[in-house]
Amino acid sequence: MLTRNRPKAWRSVLICALVCLHAVALPAQTRKPKKVPPKTELAKLQEEFIEATKEYKASLEKLLVIYERAVTKAEEKVTQSQALFAQGLISKNQLSETEKALAGAKRVFIVTGHNPKSDVQQINVIDAAKAAGAEYIVKVSGGRDVIGPNVESVNGQAHYKIEEHLKKSGLKWTILSPGLFMQNIMGQAPSIKNDGKIVQPWPKDLPVALIDVRDTGAVGARVLRDPAKHAGKMYVFSGVSTTFGEFAKVIGDVIDKPIAYVEVTLEQAEAAMKARNMPDWLVAHLVSIARAGGKGAFSKENTQPIRDIVGRAPITTRQFVQDYKAAFS
Repeated sequence: MLTRNRPKAWRSVLICALVCLHAVALPAQTRKPKKVPPKTELAKLQEEFIEATKEYKASLEKLLVIYERAVTKAEEKVTQSQALFAQGLISKNQLSETEKALAGAKRVFIVTGHNPKSDVQQINVIDAAKAAGAEYIVKVSGGRDVIGPNVESVNGQAHYKIEEHLKKSGLKWTILSPGLFMQNIMGQAPSIKNDGKIVQPWPKDLPVALIDVRDTGAVGARVLRDPAKHAGKMYVFSGVSTTFGEFAKVIGDVIDKPIAYVEVTLEQAEAAMKARNMPDWLVAHLVSIARAGGKGAFSKENTQPIRDIVGRAPITTRQFVQDYKAAFS
């Protein structure tokens, strides 16, 4: 993706809270045994959900640091070159070469992580790409049922704004609209590994057409290479329909360990995420996706675009678990 004079708009912020636990020791002779009240089922479920998200958030924070370092390094290189040119220490051609490293592409693939400013970020990329001479943009969007000007999720609203801006940009474009990613289950990896459980606010037997992120990448790579064939099209696609109950069974079969699927309510999931001090926008987004999913937003199977464009069947849940087996066992 390209940036031009707006590099800082790319960044997203992850918020993490530190919880300090303090224990006060009483003298042995005055200490009285206290009865510890049994935990309610709600409290247990909240704790399980919190633990399942802890490691996932930590991995996202590490990826953010790597991303920011890469962007900062590129920004610093351009700034340094501009300063050297102003001092007469490098030629204009050398300066242009540095700028071309960020602004020389004719085709741009746009995908960013969820954050409350994703619309600003991606619209800036579109504008910068156009100004730099790009001709064709491929954007990864979201499920059609959770995108629109008035949907519950701030990210769904953002996708709508970006899509509309892209269509009016004068550039050639293609929009990819994949289903729910299998990789989301990685947030449950610690719970699967340590407790043999998946704890989610999704009905166990609800049909969900999960897709591997790698299939989205495979479609995107081929679409990006052939603008003449794909420009002006929106591809809505998914993997093969399954259920989270069946997904849990597949994980258990692959790692040779029974995995229980624990369905919690949206209220329980929301309470658990808030207990982790997750940002309000992210909690609202995840709850809205689960709510829409419960109504069938991600239940429709459509594997044909993957078969037509990539030339193979989509990755199955079993193959996904086998490839990521180390994360679960």
